[in-house]
Amino acid sequence: MEQAVANTKLAAKARDILTSIGEVVYDWTAAGDRLRWSANSNEVLDIDVVRTFGTGQRFSTAITPDTIASRYRSIFGSGRTDEGDGVSFACIYCLAPNGLDDERRIWVEESGRWFAGEDGRAKHVHGVLRVINERHQRQQRLLFLSQFDELTGLYNRSVFCDQLTQTIQKVSEQGHHACFLIAHIDNFRVVNEAYGFDVADQVIREVAGRISRRLRDGDLVGRISGTKFGLLINNCSEQEMAATADRFLETMRDELIMTEAGPVHVTLTMGGVMLGDVARDLRTAQVCALDALDRAKAHHRGSFRSFNDVPFAMDERERTIKMADDVIRALNDRRIQLAFQPIVASQNEEISFHEVLLRVDDRQGKPIPAGQFVEFAELLGLSGMLDHRILEMTLDVLFSCPDARLSINVSPDVGMDDEWSSYLEARIGNCPDVAERLIVEITETAAIRHMQEAVDFVDFLQKLGCKVAIDDFGAGYTSFRNLQALNVDLVKIDGSFVQNVHENAHNRAFVRMFTDLAKELDLEVVAEWVENEEVSDLLKQMGVDYLQGYHFGKASVTKPWISTDEVVDLELDQTEHEEAGAA
Repeated sequence: MEQAVANTKLAAKARDILTSIGEVVYDWTAAGDRLRWSANSNEVLDIDVVRTFGTGQRFSTAITPDTIASRYRSIFGSGRTDEGDGVSFACIYCLAPNGLDDERRIWVEESGRWFAGEDGRAKHVHGVLRVINERHQRQQRLLFLSQFDELTGLYNRSVFCDQLTQTIQKVSEQGHHACFLIAHIDNFRVVNEAYGFDVADQVIREVAGRISRRLRDGDLVGRISGTKFGLLINNCSEQEMAATADRFLETMRDELIMTEAGPVHVTLTMGGVMLGDVARDLRTAQVCALDALDRAKAHHRGSFRSFNDVPFAMDERERTIKMADDVIRALNDRRIQLAFQPIVASQNEEISFHEVLLRVDDRQGKPIPAGQFVEFAELLGLSGMLDHRILEMTLDVLFSCPDARLSINVSPDVGMDDEWSSYLEARIGNCPDVAERLIVEITETAAIRHMQEAVDFVDFLQKLGCKVAIDDFGAGYTSFRNLQALNVDLVKIDGSFVQNVHENAHNRAFVRMFTDLAKELDLEVVAEWVENEEVSDLLKQMGVDYLQGYHFGKASVTKPWISTDEVVDLELDQTEHEEAGAA
């Protein structure tokens, strides 16, 4: 009696365990097509199993046609032989318990063992079904996200680029016409700031929808970055490309976007390139289309430019393509070095700090001009990656060399790059001795373009303990009121005013006037491009605080604050560290 009670309790506990993990047990015999289920089956499957799945035939009928083959192959068509102890199997399929016309579906994972009759076919099967609806939904979501953009439902960058690559190959092999267009939402930052992210997302979805509705059969669109869409237009000649682009431009020109915050107006700017001629591979197509887009933006927002119409020679196009390739490879191969140019105090000509400059070699070991490298990094949308790499390397130097004091240049959009800011804060937030030795240089033109963001960025950096400098002052049109609002620590006078200041009266007047005003604003002044002693002496007389240029030293990859003995010690320490790691 006690054993019977214990068995009953154990059975109840087993049922509770199976129910808690969403599993049921079954047993099927071919004789009479009898299918028996565990007592918890109704609860787990949320159906009357005896009525719905009382026989093997009924159960098989409930499996959806697109998944039934999985179970059939596992049990009846596996080709395996029962040697006496049965054959194990596992499969996944979908049940439609109320029929295919009903929306309800149950995804299950089945594992069990089948036993053969005299003819070698399955005559007895028992196993466990586990309900995996949530897991299947997660897997389907991951599958969707691997191919499509979550916000718009368009192809994502990866899939679109695969399609673009295939089309380029087809154009090359079969000779038909196709073009690649990039559409960019203009002034989108204004939408974000004015209405918030939710409305901004509505705008992106609507733009994606309007572009999609204007596509012909056989054409493709994908979201290739936050505010950029890639369009692959088949059977389109070079003469038809501009008209095709205008078809998409007018979708935004002519109609407002209705959002929860009211009507919003945005425009598109587009650039494009014919595939197969200049754009012979994916990377080249991207570079050419982005270059055309950049030219369209410079010409007029809401316009289109074709790379094929750009009036420069083929060798210039080849240079563009090669440079783009060098940029990507240099970033991927981490072939970027830092060089350090001294900036001296004018009072005693002792080095106060160093500006960090780029040194990049191509695959043949020849130096790539830093200005060109940065330009193409921006063209390819890689400025963020470059900014991150420079920051990482600079901080490594500051942490390892307590005597180093460095200034770095950042791209115009870094102030809105949360990842860059988060990385900086994570590394120096609790290291004031490092933060006080870092100067961040922002350009005057970038500050003008996004004034409030620049003010916030300066405030963020100064709260961390860094100093901030305005670079290339005089190249733009910053008013002194804006300069005061930015509240920076240093201002670097654009070198074009400094280089011949001893010969040009207008430049001399500008430098003197600005230096005097900077003193009133409690700003320190740096003069760039100081190339001889005559210029240096004149700038000292004007009261400029710091001097930078070839007269005091060119940029060098050598860390000048480390003596030869220290270099040897560091190398020995590194060797010992590596040997210890190997041991």
